[in-house]
Amino acid sequence: MPFDPSTIDLVPAAAGFAGPRPAVLVFPGGAYRFHAPHEGLGIAHWLASIGVHAFHFRYPFPSAVDWPGPLVAARQALDQVRAGGHGLAVGPVGVFGASAGGHLAGLLAAGAVLSLDEPGIRPPTPDFSILAYAVADLALLPDAPVAAMTNNRLHLRREFSPAAHITAATGPVFAWCALDDPPGLPNTLELARVCAASGVSCEVHVFPEGWHGLGLADGVSWGPAPEGERMPPLTAIPHTATWTGLCERWLYQVATVARK
Repeated sequence: MPFDPSTIDLVPAAAGFAGPRPAVLVFPGGAYRFHAPHEGLGIAHWLASIGVHAFHFRYPFPSAVDWPGPLVAARQALDQVRAGGHGLAVGPVGVFGASAGGHLAGLLAAGAVLSLDEPGIRPPTPDFSILAYAVADLALLPDAPVAAMTNNRLHLRREFSPAAHITAATGPVFAWCALDDPPGLPNTLELARVCAASGVSCEVHVFPEGWHGLGLADGVSWGPAPEGERMPPLTAIPHTATWTGLCERWLYQVATVARK
């Protein structure tokens, strides 16, 4: 499947950050139906503000490109960032993913190879991952969303779960969710459990206030949802919004994010 470079929006690190910079490939949420702007460009611009080159990736949906197509596209996008054709000097390359985008980013981060893949594939993996209320284990979701995510492959629930593919080779993980988030909380806790069992460095934060789909938790939409789709209320929640500062400090350690 040829890669379409127009599916990536580049947001370079802000002026004043010198030398090669860490890069992050951003996978917005949207239930594999749309790309939520506040979890895409909003996240990309935040990353750029702290000195990270951000690559907002409008990945294909399983309804349009069947599996393993979305994962193949994610691998190709990661290769594109590392290849350097964008003209930026990049250091470590990580991924950010929220909700369904976190599911796809998680599969990429864990080095998942699906039975639908071509035999003998050796997938690229990112150096680190930032996962916001991401889907980690499809056993924790009802049948209906799993059927939509996998194109009715309920029998492959475990295979499509990022947590099932995590090994000691998986890069460091930063994960967060809100306490009042039915899909986000159990998935984030399971992700942490599997990382701990596999010897993977994982920093986890559970905030007492919030809900699924918060993004930066600053209340800024970065654009409307596509017609017919609904986004969660984008109310600013100051304490929950501190996840960005926690993540920035974590990035100083795992990706050598240096201040100006």
